[in-house]
Amino acid sequence: MKPPLFEKYPALEKHLPWICLSNCPTPVQKLEKLGKEIGHDNLWIKRDDKSSEIYGGNKVRKLEFMLADALKKGCKWVITFGGIGTNHGLATTIHASRLGLKTALVLINQPLSDHVQENLLLDCHFGAEIHYAPSMIIGGFQTAGVYLKHGLVYFIPPGGSSILGSIGYVNAALELKQQVDAGLLPEPEYIFCALGSKGTLAGLVLGARLAGMKTKVIGVRVATEWITHAKNTVRLANRMAALLRKYDKTIPVVKFGMEDIHIIHDFFGGEYGRITPEGKEALELMQRTEGIKLELTYTAKTLAGLLDFIKRHPELNNAPLLFWNTYNGVDLTQTIIENHDYTKLPKSLQWCFDKNLIPCLGSSDKK
Repeated sequence: MKPPLFEKYPALEKHLPWICLSNCPTPVQKLEKLGKEIGHDNLWIKRDDKSSEIYGGNKVRKLEFMLADALKKGCKWVITFGGIGTNHGLATTIHASRLGLKTALVLINQPLSDHVQENLLLDCHFGAEIHYAPSMIIGGFQTAGVYLKHGLVYFIPPGGSSILGSIGYVNAALELKQQVDAGLLPEPEYIFCALGSKGTLAGLVLGARLAGMKTKVIGVRVATEWITHAKNTVRLANRMAALLRKYDKTIPVVKFGMEDIHIIHDFFGGEYGRITPEGKEALELMQRTEGIKLELTYTAKTLAGLLDFIKRHPELNNAPLLFWNTYNGVDLTQTIIENHDYTKLPKSLQWCFDKNLIPCLGSSDKK
């Protein structure tokens, strides 16, 4: 299916590389049980957890543009970065391998959890070349080594939030507008999404503007403020707008300022990947009421921010609110059970398994 972005602006198709990796449009649904529990009768979810039957979440939309660009440029390898439990790195590894591309991951520390251990095992299983970077300096050396070893390597920034990759969420906002027009949900007054590497928020802000929606997009910060600062999101949104208009002059001139970026800062927890009580409560609430799985680094904190927003703004009076679920919904438990030999990881990362934290593998040490 042709992306809504290309349907609305056909001239872009000749200039923007794109390859289908997703099952889009992703569903929207009303959160009836959760809404009843919290007393808000117009709560909706965009199910990007279902964006792929192989590995879903928000990264797939970005990778459709970036991996197509890598192929166009003749690259055989891609390199990207993240915490040791990075969802983005795993998504890149899995979807790149579908296209015959190999992935190098440069990973930095984050708090250890079952999710971190699971993703490390999956990175290894799906063939990533893993480099551990306990400091920024070592990370720089590791990155240089990848380029020296593999030659022509395609660079994907943390979170996939390049100008090109973030256009995936301009396209997502236009997809949402089509669903609104089809009567599948009301136009949201607010959209809530995780704010990490900025691409999802910036893309949705620009996409909502191009779609003619009055929706305000709110990012719930899950990373350090110097990374997520509003001025960086403004810059990314404006650079995307300029790139799109460069290739299609029918696209209106848009310019964003700080007043267009809305951020909730209260649910970060002080460190990337740190588990928060509010996040755990939100995760458990979503699971209990709707049976939808979240995780504690991004989506649970985002939902916690949305729930707090409702409490603080009684004047919303059941205005339509949309939670954009950016987590992968594909269950890879069986793969972990069958491929949990942590000794296949670089020795520099095997300390992560001094104690097994993964429930499906039991509780013994050195599993």
